[in-house]
Amino acid sequence: MIFVCVSQLVCAQNKKKLPVSNPKNIKTIPLPKERDYTNLSMKVGASNSVIFLARNTKDNNNVLGYCAGLTYDVNNFVRVSSLYTHFKPINIEPTWLNIKANTFELNLEVMAKFPNNKTLLYPFAGLSYNTFEGFFTGQLDYLNLKEYYQVNSEIKNNWLGLNLGTGIEHQFDLMGIFIDYRMRVGKQDKVINIMDVCYTGGIKIKFPHGKLVKTLTHINDRFYWF
Repeated sequence: MIFVCVSQLVCAQNKKKLPVSNPKNIKTIPLPKERDYTNLSMKVGASNSVIFLARNTKDNNNVLGYCAGLTYDVNNFVRVSSLYTHFKPINIEPTWLNIKANTFELNLEVMAKFPNNKTLLYPFAGLSYNTFEGFFTGQLDYLNLKEYYQVNSEIKNNWLGLNLGTGIEHQFDLMGIFIDYRMRVGKQDKVINIMDVCYTGGIKIKFPHGKLVKTLTHINDRFYWF
């Protein structure tokens, strides 16, 4: 009986000596969080184009323009893009002076992604609305445009075109780069022809989820008002 009491006393003392684990002292290592982006991105860049090819008779007839637009990813394979391009004023001397041109376009792009999931090829097609304005002198009129336009007058042409092209893009993280090539097909003098050939390049910036996006999303929640 005495032996049993002594053994229980020893066991009780040994239990008290065991270190008690304190979960508060355990340090947790936070896992790295991936950035969360919206489906909306912005493109800004420059264009090198032959504006209104049927009116341009110069050998070096390319003109530089500046462009900006938005893209929206419908899913992992299809996205919609818009682009506005403003071209610098040029002269096609001596026939045309002070030419101004702008282009508005909307395209549907099909994305083919590379294995790294950052580089993609995107053929596209869409519509464009093109404006052409210039002073027609009538001098050295090789295209016989006097049949359509009055000499020494301001001429404005607006035409609807079909865009066909392809591009390549590489996204680093928040920012990426892109280059694309397009042709614009339209109807001019009752004939369907290639109206424009254009090369475009620049940077693409993704819109990350932020406080403003979360706030706007929360406002649309029906439980927000209760």
